[in-house]
Formats: sequence, structure tokens, C-alpha cells
Amino acid sequence: MDNRRIFILLLCFVLLFGAAILRLIDLQVIHHDFYQKRSLDQRTRIIDLPSDRGDILDRNGDVLATSIDTYSVFSQAHGFDWVARKLPLAEAEKLKAADPRNLVVLKEKKRIYPKGDLAAQAIGFVGSDNQGLSGAELAWDKYLKGKAGKVITESDPEGRELYGAKQRIEPGGEGLNVTLSIDQNIQYIAEREIEKQIKYSSAISGTLIVMNAKNGDILALASKPDFDPNQYGKANSQLWHPRFCDPYEPGSTFKLVTVAAALEEGVINPDSKVKALDRIELGGKVIENSHKIPWKGGEVSVSEVLEQSINTGTVQIGLKLGPKKFYERIVDFGFCKLTNFGLLGESRGIVRYWENWYKPDVGMMSFGQSIAVTPLQLISAVSAFANHGRLIKPTLIKKIESNDGLFIKSFSDESRGQAISDKTAGQMIEMMRGVVLNGSGRRAKMDYFTVGGKTGTAQKAMRGGRGYMKGHYIASFIGMAPLSDPEIIVLVIVDDPKGSIWGESVCGPVFKNVVEYTLRYLNAKPDML
Repeated sequence: MDNRRIFILLLCFVLLFGAAILRLIDLQVIHHDFYQKRSLDQRTRIIDLPSDRGDILDRNGDVLATSIDTYSVFSQAHGFDWVARKLPLAEAEKLKAADPRNLVVLKEKKRIYPKGDLAAQAIGFVGSDNQGLSGAELAWDKYLKGKAGKVITESDPEGRELYGAKQRIEPGGEGLNVTLSIDQNIQYIAEREIEKQIKYSSAISGTLIVMNAKNGDILALASKPDFDPNQYGKANSQLWHPRFCDPYEPGSTFKLVTVAAALEEGVINPDSKVKALDRIELGGKVIENSHKIPWKGGEVSVSEVLEQSINTGTVQIGLKLGPKKFYERIVDFGFCKLTNFGLLGESRGIVRYWENWYKPDVGMMSFGQSIAVTPLQLISAVSAFANHGRLIKPTLIKKIESNDGLFIKSFSDESRGQAISDKTAGQMIEMMRGVVLNGSGRRAKMDYFTVGGKTGTAQKAMRGGRGYMKGHYIASFIGMAPLSDPEIIVLVIVDDPKGSIWGESVCGPVFKNVVEYTLRYLNAKPDML
């Protein structure tokens, strides 16, 4: 029995020993690389370092956003911990001097915006690790950010750096430069003029867009109030979002779309007459004109409807079109679609499908209510009048390129489709000229350039779309110049002005000042001699 017990014990020992040997072979030979990698992964700590981010430039090469060298300090005593980030060299070295054995100074990049708040909502800003958080910085982050660098070290399971561990720093690769279509000089004038009007009229906010009428280049995207991207954390976060991406009810500026659609469908011509009405009832809703019209007879022409901005006139034109044709033409003008102009967060607007319209909707939409569009959609729609009926895509980005010039991605003008015929486009330009010469757009008239435009004064919709706010309006003006060969289109919007509420008096002078400066700056040839 004793011999048998000894044999069993020896057998168990041999089996256990054999199993241990097999396990060691598995660990040390068969799966050696796998377990070694797991061990390294458990000990290795990788800290990403921001790359050398590319610059953002205006169309002339002036720097709007760039990166400078700064210095950060981290601690080795209890693992990799940032002590301070992005300091001047003198401050970083002074901090290290307090504990030179455990503190390390590391060079990093800091994003700065030399022009302060100029074009802030278009440019955007970056976070503490140089990641794009808004504007072009966010939308084009994959090009701007480049390749991130790394600090590689070893630590215990709780993140404490191992004694004697060596840090290895892998430098990042520089990002690409992004050139905007914006001209900083035009941008400055646009911001100055819209801000001046906001203060004068005690308005909530204002937006102003200047676009090249021929190729869609956005020369200025002004939106006030805004913020300084160098200190974005101190601003109200609502100001970070580009306001020109948001929908609003365009009011009477949308009458241009209604009339152009009706001309294209052949239900009217520029000399067609509609009834001279102070009010019109549609589906139980009474629609009135926004101001008293000095009627000269029982009828008015389509041209006079635009010149005097007669709501009841455009309602009659909308009824001639009918919901289906009106909706289809609205879509042809690029509404309900993104313009993809170059930033994220753009709305498609709010236009319900025609079969879901209530009876008054065709009338309300004819003068720009019960419909919401973005400023960029509207300026793109009006571009058709300057381009033989062809819609031009608004473009904020001109090119993306590397510092060595070996990589270049350029953006050329792009059509958004044919909205109307060349004939209709020409008729619309003439009627827009009539608005400035004889109608509600007189404040936009210039001495050396022919101008066409349209005013707008829209009631502000209540939140949730349930009716309109009494005594609150959005004033606007959209137009182009010179009409002999349009070079620029400008849209001015002022939200909730006090005192005068009319697009002509609130936005017309702003339009005139910006257009006159821009045309002279561009050396445009005067066409009124």
C-alpha cells in the first residue's frame, strides 16, 4: 500500500510538473509575443500632444488663425501629470526651477487669432488640445490638425510612472493651411456697419453677407454680436454658433422668389395687373398690407407690387401659381437643401411639402411668412438673377495646401442648378432696379452704380411656430450691383430693431455703405455716368 501511494504521488507530481512545463512553453515560446505585448500595453502610457496645426488665411494670404510656440510643464514624481499648460518659456522655466528633478518642460503649440473677433463665427476656435470646436476650425479639422505627437512612458497599474522609466517623445506632423474666400478688408467694413446699425436701432443681432455674384465666393460673413476666439470661454456659448446657418422668416425679400416663379410658369408677365386690395381673406385668415398703399386705381402691375411691397398683390400671384407649382419652384431655387458652403451646422430651412399646406399658406409664403430659409439659401437664390437663371453655390473655402506647396486642394465655382430662364432673370433684374428707383428701396440708391434690391420687414414668429410676436420684426434688404454686370450680392438682416422697423430705413443704408466700399475696393467700373 505504501508503494502504491508513493507511485500515485509521483504520478501526480509528474503530471503537475508536465502541465507547468507545457504552460511555460505556451507562455514563453508559443504565445510569447502576445503576452509580451499585453505586458507592455499595461505598463505603457501614451499622452497625445497637439500637432503643428495649419493656418487659416483670408483670400489675400493674411493670417486669421495661426499657432505659436508655448511651453508646458509636467510632473514625473507621481506619474505623468500636467502642472501647467501653454506658458511663455520664462514662466515655464521658473516653474520647473521649483522642483528641477521632477518637473519637465515640453514645447507645445498655442492657437491664436491675430485679428481678434474678426470673422469669429466663420473661423471658430480650438480646444486646449488644439482640436477644432467650431467654425472652419471644426469643419476642416481633419486637414488643419496634422499628425498628433506623443509622449510615451511606463507606469504602474495606477498610472504612476515607474522609477527610472524613460520618456520617448514622437513629434507630430504639421497640418495643412486653409484659405478662406473672405477678404478681411471687406469683412471689417461689413462688421463695422452692421454693428453700428445694431447699436443705433437697439436690435438683438445682425447678419451681413457679401458674395461675389459670378462665382459664389463669400467675401464677408458678418454676424454681431460675436466673440473673441482667443478668449472664447468668456463668451456666451450661443455666440459661438454661426448665425448665418440658421433659418428665419425672410418676409418681403422672398417676394422676389414668388414673382420669378410666376414669371417662369407663365402665369404673369412684368406688366400683368392684380387687384388693388387693402386686405384679402384666404381660408379664414385675413391678410393685410404692412403699410398704407396710395392706390392710383383699381389695379396695380406686378412691377408695382414689388416696388411698393404689396402683400395682397403677391398673395394673388401666389394663388395664380397654386401650391404644387409654387412648391416646386421654391425647391428649384435651392430651398429645402443645404448649400454646403463650408461650415457645419447648416439648416435646410423649413418648407412643408405642398400637399400638407393649409389654405392660407400659399398666400403667407408668397410674402415670406410661414416659411423659413437661411441667409445663405436666400443669397444663393438671388444669385440666379445675376447669372442667367443659374444658381451659384456660396463658397467659404478657396483652397487647402501644405506649406511646401506639394499638396493643393482648390475649390472652384459650382452651380446649384438652373432655377429660371435667362429671360426671367433679366426681367427680375429690371424689377429690382425699379424697387430702388421708385419704391421701398430708395435708401440703397447710389451715385455711380446701378442697384437692384428688395426690402423685407417680417413679423417674428413665436417659439414653436404658434403665431407671431406683436411689435417684434426682422428687417432686411437684399440686392446686387452694378446691374449692368452684377459683381456682388449683399444681404443685410437686423433682428428686432426698435424705433423704425422697415427694411428700407434699417438695412438700406447699411447695404449702400458696404456695397459702395466693396465696389470701389474691387475697382468695379461705374455704370452710371
